[in-house]
Order: sequence, then C-alpha cells, then structure tokens
Amino acid sequence: MHENVQQLNDYDAPTAFGPLTATVSYGLKRAYLRMIRDLEAALAPEGFTPPLLAALSIVVANPGIAPSRLAEAMGHGRSRAAPLLDRLEEMRLLAREAGADRRSLQLRATPAGAAMLARLEALLAAHERRITEGLSPEEASLLATLLEKVAREG
Repeated sequence: MHENVQQLNDYDAPTAFGPLTATVSYGLKRAYLRMIRDLEAALAPEGFTPPLLAALSIVVANPGIAPSRLAEAMGHGRSRAAPLLDRLEEMRLLAREAGADRRSLQLRATPAGAAMLARLEALLAAHERRITEGLSPEEASLLATLLEKVAREG
C-alpha cells in the first residue's frame, strides 16, 4: 500500500479522475483552467486580464453597445462589468457616451483602445497556438465550432 500511495503522490504521473474522465463538463473545466493560466500570463505584461480583453474586444466589435448588453454578452451581471469598464476608461481605451435618449449609455473604443486590441491580438494568436499545439488545424477549428455550439445551446 505504501508504494501505491507514493505512486499516487508522484507529481510526474498522471492523476486519475474516475468517472469524470469521460465527461464533457469536466474536460471543459480542465481545459479552461489550462487556458486561463496561459492567457493570464500572456496578457499580464500589458496590464490586461482575460475579462478586460473580452470587454474591449466586444466594445470594438460592437461600437455603441450598452453597458448592460456588454455585461450580458460576457455572462456577467452589470455590477461585475462596471469595474471592467471603469478600468478600461481609466486606461483611456474606452469612452462612455450618452445614448440617443440621453439617459442610456453607449460604449465606444477610443483610437488607443482599438490600437491596444490590435496589439493584444498578437498575444492572443500566440496563446491560441500554445493551447492548440497538440491539435491539427482541422481539429482546432472543429473544437472551436463545437465549443461555440455548446456555449450557445445553454
């Protein structure tokens, strides 16, 4: 038994996950944890986090988007999105403008925000290459398609 325990605690040996091994949800969780650690490390030198990247990317792709719609698109409540918007505004990457009815707000990337996103795209591309290095281009494309389908179905 002692040898078995020693083998279980060998960090170079793979860990068994029992019935979780064959589940999509646990596979997604494990892949997410690997992905997020790599993305956080890639973005840190630019002073960015994955949620800041997501917010800026959505605003650049959807000029004039309402803060509440951005929060919904990110899967966050408005209270969680507000600090992200505050930070992007402090960084002068985002501007909040009055909407047509003057009571609502619209979000727009500043020229500096669009330029920052262009720089971050290179980091994101390198991150994608690291994350999918064990997959063929076809497999990576299929995985992205299937993950989008799973995300939209929920």
